[in-house]
Amino acid sequence: MSDRFPASATASPTTFASVMTPLERWLAALLKGGTWIASLTIAAGLLLLLPDVHTALHRSALPPGMPLVTAGIALFILLPVLRLILMLGVFLQQRDYRYSAITVLVLLIVAAGCAVGAHWA
Repeated sequence: MSDRFPASATASPTTFASVMTPLERWLAALLKGGTWIASLTIAAGLLLLLPDVHTALHRSALPPGMPLVTAGIALFILLPVLRLILMLGVFLQQRDYRYSAITVLVLLIVAAGCAVGAHWA
């Protein structure tokens, strides 16, 4: 142990897990699970693309694995929005209306950004 960090300042994994709130646990599970699902979806799409790597460049049709790759990327993009929705549900359940209003405002800003982006695309 270093002299710069006393023994009381370092936390073991069990003490850190014990101070996590239920919201933090749910968010961690959502982000971890969503990341795994998105990664596996992209990997499955890339595996489907592998046999057609040389012939895919000469076709005009969409290669068979591209929809899966696109779905995985979309899931990565949606994970922060799903996090906001989960937080909103928890805040409403806890009757914390201040944080609920802030979360709704952030969701509206995200929706407005998507609408403006779709308009300009």
